[in-house]
Amino acid sequence: MRTPALIVGILLLIVGGLISTGVLSFDRQETVAKLGPLEITTTDQKKPAPVVGYLLLGVGALVLIVGLAGKK
Repeated sequence: MRTPALIVGILLLIVGGLISTGVLSFDRQETVAKLGPLEITTTDQKKPAPVVGYLLLGVGALVLIVGLAGKK
């Protein structure tokens, strides 16, 4: 139980840090108009809210502490 908790905690800390600093982003593509074979699309680059990153940082720290305090 100790090793999976440590791995999950570290991963949550890394992802939370990347989100809270604004490094992670994703593209969202939306079709605006479609006329026969012609298609007009827009691509927006979105970033998750920094609050999500802070939440993941907190949960990751908690999971890491529980993993470290667990029985060997």
